[in-house]
Amino acid sequence: MHPVFQFLLATFLFMLIHVSVMALSARAFGITIRRIAYGVGPTLFSIGKAQLRLLPFAGSVVLKDTREEQIDDDEAGGDIYNERPLWQQLAVLLSGVAAPLILALGLLGAQGWHSFTGAFVQIIAGALAPLSTAQQLLADGDAFAHAHGFMLVFALVSVKLCALNLLPFGGLNGGQALLAIARGGKPSVAWEETVAKWLLLPGLAVLLAWLVAFGLYCLKATGA
Repeated sequence: MHPVFQFLLATFLFMLIHVSVMALSARAFGITIRRIAYGVGPTLFSIGKAQLRLLPFAGSVVLKDTREEQIDDDEAGGDIYNERPLWQQLAVLLSGVAAPLILALGLLGAQGWHSFTGAFVQIIAGALAPLSTAQQLLADGDAFAHAHGFMLVFALVSVKLCALNLLPFGGLNGGQALLAIARGGKPSVAWEETVAKWLLLPGLAVLLAWLVAFGLYCLKATGA
């Protein structure tokens, strides 16, 4: 399998694990799940609360939350996400990172931990230089894919995506966890919506830079 397709398939599998584990974690704590989205964009089909969407490389779990919907008194109860203890909110947010990280570290061994800790700097450095640093990092990943089987490629992609999801940006688990801690256990605070919107900007910039870098790398690889 071509390395590009290996990376895409690995990303898809990571998303399946990431989203599914978060949903299972929420359910284990008795939190009501409104929707589980596998992918982004238009919905291709739905099964119960689960949706498969057009671009299956990201996903989300929508929970019962007073910040997102108006909940009547007769619907109030212990199944509301943002009214659960802080540790449960963090457990839901971080479980989707912990599960694939543990799996990946089990496959990669000591090399996996080095790849994970180094990923934080690599992600930012690559985003700041998508035409140079990112290209070299992608080339390193390409070489790794040529030299190893798919399971190790999946493990490597997983540790990088785990690091990405832990960055303190809006829309990522790290940013959501940071906001939950900053709320100090309160269901909501007046400033949260504004801060969350500002935290989205750097995260979107990083993702866009890497999409550009990956697209250019694929074009060069195809041309070669």
